[in-house]
Amino acid sequence: MSATTTGAQAGYMFDNATDEAANQLHHLAEILDAGTRRTLFELGVGPGWKVTDIGAGAGTLTTWLADQVAPDGHVTAVDLDPRYIPEGPNVTVRAGDIREMELPAGSQQAIVARLVLMHLPEREQVLADLTRALAPGGAMVVADWDCTWRDMIRRSPSPRATELIERFQDALLAYGESRGAEMGWAQRAPEVMLRLGLVDVDSRIESRSWRGGTGICRLHHSNSIQREAELVAAGMSLDDLAELREVLMDPQLMLSGYLMHTTIGRRLAPA
Repeated sequence: MSATTTGAQAGYMFDNATDEAANQLHHLAEILDAGTRRTLFELGVGPGWKVTDIGAGAGTLTTWLADQVAPDGHVTAVDLDPRYIPEGPNVTVRAGDIREMELPAGSQQAIVARLVLMHLPEREQVLADLTRALAPGGAMVVADWDCTWRDMIRRSPSPRATELIERFQDALLAYGESRGAEMGWAQRAPEVMLRLGLVDVDSRIESRSWRGGTGICRLHHSNSIQREAELVAAGMSLDDLAELREVLMDPQLMLSGYLMHTTIGRRLAPA
């Protein structure tokens, strides 16, 4: 979820109820959906599969999955605040916290958790619970950003622009950590999945660059609006934030996204 699915609960940095949430979820889908769809296509997701989309956010991945598993398959979309997830004949939308939910044991051919586990202090226990919900041979797909990698600026309009971007990143990631996020969790996901008994574990790492006004720059712009109060509390002024937003829309800026680690593992099927 996208991880933009929060109320006041610790473990989530953003809130689907804010005025800016729809924009943020749109930017996340633009940045991430193509890569996630490619992974799922390679896994063979197809007609008849039962799939759960954890932290479904805007529901764009849910909708794509529903098309792939039709006519006899089913997609369960889970989000704390599922207001943006479209209904569908083979879609069940569940509102709630995955930490407090139980999926039927052995029921899912695939489970996707995108930008969720990095935000949850209980991430390893949640992953263990989700693993039990996989059918034999079923696939777990865990996708999180490695936010410890900070070499993102490919081209900056000015030293001042660089300073603002770095201060924004420092403040935003510190806020996430204060709520229990682990910014380098993605690096540990393969080892944890292996420890849980998943097999064929494989991790793919990717990123791309975006010009100001597109992709990751638009997402940072949106995040600066959603978490304005916390950024001000961390020492950025309102004038700083206004200047930062101008920089993020400047086509002279070029930023790479965080490194996205997508880790796949399967539940062992009987011999």
